[in-house]
Amino acid sequence: MTDKSRETVDDKPPFFDSWSKMYWLLMGVLGVFVVLFYLLTQHYS
Repeated sequence: MTDKSRETVDDKPPFFDSWSKMYWLLMGVLGVFVVLFYLLTQHYS
């Protein structure tokens, strides 16, 4: 009898070697959006 709940799936992300690089890209893109929206808010206020 095998316990399938202990098996882990080691999927690779579609663009990078590891998920940590994918998360860094995500945080960078979100940071760019924050700066962009801040500048737009300052310009049109």
